[in-house]
Amino acid sequence: MNLKIIEGVNITSTIVFLLGCIGLIAVIVFDRLYWGTGVIAEGWPNFSAEHIVRSITIFISTFAMLWSLIGSSRPKLVLNGSSGMPIEQLSILGVLFTSVVIVFLFIFKPLWFNALSYEDGIIEWGSAMLLFGSCIIAAITFSKSRNVSNLPNGTRLSIAFLSLVFFLIAMEEVSWFQRVLEIETPRAFNANLQYEFNLHNFYTNPIENIYYFGVFLFLVAFPFVRLLFPCISDHKYLRIFVARPFIGVIGTIACAYNFDMWNGIFTQIAFFGSVLILFVFFVFSSYRNERYIILFTILLIVATQVIFLTNGVNFAREWEVTEYKEFFIPLALFIYSLDMFTYMKHAQFQ
Repeated sequence: MNLKIIEGVNITSTIVFLLGCIGLIAVIVFDRLYWGTGVIAEGWPNFSAEHIVRSITIFISTFAMLWSLIGSSRPKLVLNGSSGMPIEQLSILGVLFTSVVIVFLFIFKPLWFNALSYEDGIIEWGSAMLLFGSCIIAAITFSKSRNVSNLPNGTRLSIAFLSLVFFLIAMEEVSWFQRVLEIETPRAFNANLQYEFNLHNFYTNPIENIYYFGVFLFLVAFPFVRLLFPCISDHKYLRIFVARPFIGVIGTIACAYNFDMWNGIFTQIAFFGSVLILFVFFVFSSYRNERYIILFTILLIVATQVIFLTNGVNFAREWEVTEYKEFFIPLALFIYSLDMFTYMKHAQFQ
């Protein structure tokens, strides 16, 4: 009987997941055939009746896919994994406070908001420094990992690769220090969109979408999966590279910083997915104070997204909100790197 119930749940979940996938595919096909656009769409947010229906379809499809993963599982969420000072909660509150300040500037001091996001400004260099910091922490973690007994070589190499990825993203962020060193752009980079010494501006839109959605998967979706499947926390490899749920809460903040990319399907999947995952965290949270934090995060990211979408006139440049998005992503990655370092420091592999 139990086996039949389990099989029934699996079949139902599979059907719901496939329906969710079909819904998203239908949106992509409809975009292509009806509006003549691809999966990457940029410009002023479209709130026509058709696009509202489109957003509802994306929301329902994303909900179906996430619901299918939950199934009959009833996990218990605990954000704070330490017995001492609640570092996890303090990290979340610090990021939330930063976001509140930025949204406040956008509403009441839009000129300040615009100025901070200029090229070579505080936000851009802050993003780069956080990425370099993540690179250094991952490199130190790799070095220290040699002292951890019975740690597989594949895990060590993965940590080293992660450090390299952080380094490359940081160098791309500052165009490999071209402006600092006053290096003239080589002729081979004439096709670069901003005529700079970097690679991502050759295909800016596709690379941005891959980066943003990939980060959503890494920082938000993976922690959600870790909550649903506690066995991940017991796996020697996965428990290092699948971030803990508190990182998932922090990662959702960047998913609410959208304006010119709002029409893109991946942007909406990431935003709606973040809201739904936070709601799941709220439902399964084991402690009241953590519930309050998650609830505030939900309210904040929904309010943030609505404020950006309905106050486009506050932007000096249509795309400048992405500079803040690219700040919160490295901030979340930096906290993840610290968490990985702390874990490896105290790891005891059998």
